[in-house]
Amino acid sequence: MMKISRTVSLILLCFIALGSFSSCEKAGTELSDLMIIQGIGIDVTSGGYKVTVEILNNEQSGSPSGDSSAENKTKIYNATGESVASALMKLTTKSGNKPFYAQNRVIVLGETTAQRNMGDVLDFFERNYDSRASQLLCVAKGGKAEEVIRAKLLNDTVKSKILEKMLESSYEQSLVPRVRIIDAVNTMKDDTTFLCVPAVSVQKNGENQDFSLDGCAVFDKDESFCMYLSSGDAQGLAFLDNHIREGFISADLPNGQKATFVLVKGKTHYKILKENGRLHYKLNIDVVCDLEEVGGAEFFSTDDDFMEKIKSAAGATIAKTSENTIIALQSEHGGDAVRYGRRLYLYDNKEYEKLKNNWDKEFKNSITSLSVNVTIRRIGEETFHSKK
Repeated sequence: MMKISRTVSLILLCFIALGSFSSCEKAGTELSDLMIIQGIGIDVTSGGYKVTVEILNNEQSGSPSGDSSAENKTKIYNATGESVASALMKLTTKSGNKPFYAQNRVIVLGETTAQRNMGDVLDFFERNYDSRASQLLCVAKGGKAEEVIRAKLLNDTVKSKILEKMLESSYEQSLVPRVRIIDAVNTMKDDTTFLCVPAVSVQKNGENQDFSLDGCAVFDKDESFCMYLSSGDAQGLAFLDNHIREGFISADLPNGQKATFVLVKGKTHYKILKENGRLHYKLNIDVVCDLEEVGGAEFFSTDDDFMEKIKSAAGATIAKTSENTIIALQSEHGGDAVRYGRRLYLYDNKEYEKLKNNWDKEFKNSITSLSVNVTIRRIGEETFHSKK
């Protein structure tokens, strides 16, 4: 009986203690008291920086009526300040709520902002406790970040979510690099590598607008903007930097028609030589793809000779795309956005240490030679070609 009494007493004491702790607990912050930021645009003004943010409409989210119109899903606010941090902090005076960065999807840099030192612009997002390292970066080519954040899209949804999906999809299609805050910071800490950030623009679509991918903006190792890469040259980055994922290529055939291939996977192998005082990068690119479409009178053909022509055409397209990217990066304003310096560091550290302080010149003086091996995994509905 004594044991039962003690057990009951202990249970009661536990309940009392739990009740005491819960009574001392502070109430959590309500969602309605936060600006849940989805996208941030940064532009330069005469007074410093102007930030434009897209936030979730908390009133709409908690509305029993569930009104799902685009105007009710998000709100747009902007503020200016001498620094990015001060501009963002001033948002509180516009909405009365505290900015919450943990769910931010994208950071858009206006073209004037891209001309500033990249490290200064991104410093706040690297230091802020709530800021995520996985936020995606892009540049508003030829325009303002505010125009991107305020774009009048046809879809009734969060604009920053659409932009985030477009950037992720373009990366998966091997069209542009994926650049998160952590990627940008790590690249800027490298002594030789230039940073490539996807460029976007806003295009008219009737009474509405669409986001459009527009190549890449290139920043030098001093964190300053130096040039744009075209969409075609941006695609070459994937082949040169061993970031081949999925995607497609279109190749010219000997008969004057075209063939379209879907990329399945790829791998780029490097060998680095020193020849007559110049670095020679020998690349072997292995690509596996599916034949998606063939034009011309021979589009039903599957004989060995024709298939060799098909593979040769695909390889020539990949080689030409990669070569054009190297030519663009070795131009007067370009630089090492394909991590040649980093590869030399891993391949021959002693040689890297000798050359790194003069890397811009060494990179532009380097030679690149490519060989492409294409494997066609599928050619279509094979039963169509089978003999009856």
